Amino acid sequence: MARQNFTTPVGRMVMGSLYNPQTTDAEGKPLTVKSGPNVGQPKVQFFFALAIPKGTEQHWSQTEWGALIWKTGHEAFPQGQADSPSFAWKIVDGDSTVPNSTGKKPCDREGYPGNWVLSFSSGFAPKIYNKDGTATITEPDAVKLGYYIQVNGDVDGNGSALKPGVFLNHSMVALSAFGEEIQVGRDASQAGFGAAPLPAGAMVTPPASFAPAMPPGTPVWGDPEGPRVGVTPSVVQAPMAPPAPAFLQVPPAPPAAPAHVMLPAAGGATYEAMIAAGWTDALLVAHGMMQG
Repeated sequence: MARQNFTTPVGRMVMGSLYNPQTTDAEGKPLTVKSGPNVGQPKVQFFFALAIPKGTEQHWSQTEWGALIWKTGHEAFPQGQADSPSFAWKIVDGDSTVPNSTGKKPCDREGYPGNWVLSFSSGFAPKIYNKDGTATITEPDAVKLGYYIQVNGDVDGNGSALKPGVFLNHSMVALSAFGEEIQVGRDASQAGFGAAPLPAGAMVTPPASFAPAMPPGTPVWGDPEGPRVGVTPSVVQAPMAPPAPAFLQVPPAPPAAPAHVMLPAAGGATYEAMIAAGWTDALLVAHGMMQG
């Protein structure tokens, strides 16, 4: 069976990045080409994991997308390698309590429980589109870890006799919806900052002497001696002029027309509210929520 193209259901991106390539493996070793004329040479890969919610199926192969992957793997290795527990399907049960090669349990990872998690990779970054594929999204880091996406890609046997399995190669990604962003690394709010007592002499507000001084030689208007090089002058305030008569005052300019015109697709939300929720001008226009 030849390489097969398929599109996933909507899932949540729970690991990796659409923008930043990997140069090392899980053990920190440089990624290299495993076969062909360039074997041993350094390479990069764009990796991310997609968590697809489970349904009533007991195994991922009972889904429409899973059946295609299952069939491809068995036809790529007709000698029964695909029946081995070590076969690399690039799919894990997000509820599994079995540690992986790095000692981490899938059930302990954020976004994994209740899902089938697919690992996609490619030597090239995926093309990114809006939810129906009618417009490209070129803004850097527009799709963050934790957002909901669909993936179009290919499945094929990896051709390895030592580590048989399949490749799941991404090609295109559609941003379906926003989700709570998954933070990578330690949470600074949980690090214990601010709990320790302050030592003697510490102040919670800066002292008056902390205000930056004017550089030496700065002219001071109103100083009868003029600017003096090497001397930090004192600030001399000019007397305030009385207000002009009402008939000489310039009337205020009329309010400017709104710079951001929201469309019905925004559901009545204001521009400020959408920006505060993490949207950008480019995404609002791409999703038809704001006039371009």
